[in-house]
Amino acid sequence: MFAINGIFTFFITILLSFNLFAAKPITRIATYNIRNYKKSLLINGTATHKIELLNIIKTTKADLIAVQEIVDDNDFKDFIRKYLPTFKVTLSKCGGLGNQKLGFIYNTKIYQLKEFYEDHSIKDRSSGCRSGLRPAAVAIFKKKDSRLNIAAIAVHLKAGGGQNNADIRYKQLKKLSNIIAGLRYDNYKHLVIMGDFNTTDYLLGNHNHDRFVDFTLKNNLIDFSEELECTAYWWGGIDDGLNYGSVLDHVLISESLYDNFDSSHSKVMAHCNKVHCKAKDDLTLGRSYTQVSDHCPVVATLK
Repeated sequence: MFAINGIFTFFITILLSFNLFAAKPITRIATYNIRNYKKSLLINGTATHKIELLNIIKTTKADLIAVQEIVDDNDFKDFIRKYLPTFKVTLSKCGGLGNQKLGFIYNTKIYQLKEFYEDHSIKDRSSGCRSGLRPAAVAIFKKKDSRLNIAAIAVHLKAGGGQNNADIRYKQLKKLSNIIAGLRYDNYKHLVIMGDFNTTDYLLGNHNHDRFVDFTLKNNLIDFSEELECTAYWWGGIDDGLNYGSVLDHVLISESLYDNFDSSHSKVMAHCNKVHCKAKDDLTLGRSYTQVSDHCPVVATLK
């Protein structure tokens, strides 16, 4: 009897040891502004290159991606269904003046979508679905391997430089804080807020930058773009034939979700990674810039 109990205890100890030292599943989440995705879209006189887009999405290795500027939503859903069959798409119905809808693509092997809705408090309420600013897209996911419930918010804030646009974004951040508070009140403490925040002054370190940092701190959020040198390119306001890096896109996660992992890091993909955020011309930035988007995916890896 003692021998049987001893063997049983031995095997239980071994199993517990394997469980204790087993690697935690890696979680990768990302955001990507796919510039005015449309079936027949022209960017800089060239049609959108869907195979390049597919390669970029695959390179992220992310299972949950917030997407913005999806104009032709039906074609985008067909595109994902055809080339990424384990993924599904959930998008807002409203897209503001440019009909730029936003939402998520997610791997159904990893995530189960429990709820999805639009929050229009972040846009100008007086405007219709096809006018004004864009709503926030809110999704509740259950992560199957850990059974974590994650509340994800996709955003695309007011575009444009200048203080007037920065002030509008500041008001949107206040509304976003209310959305976050509401989710926490409903007992969703594990939060992911991703998208194009259009933080045009982020690299300047001025008061608009400080406003954004204050928003993240007050909401107990970790900004995975904090150490990045760029997430998008623009002409820089200088007619020198070069494009310059800017930090517009962010992946923010709540401290409570962050604490479920032992380590993390962030990375920017596509042309931003290719040229290491240096000022370059169109040709050097390549097809991902000229035929897909001026933005690059931001990927947060947690393990």
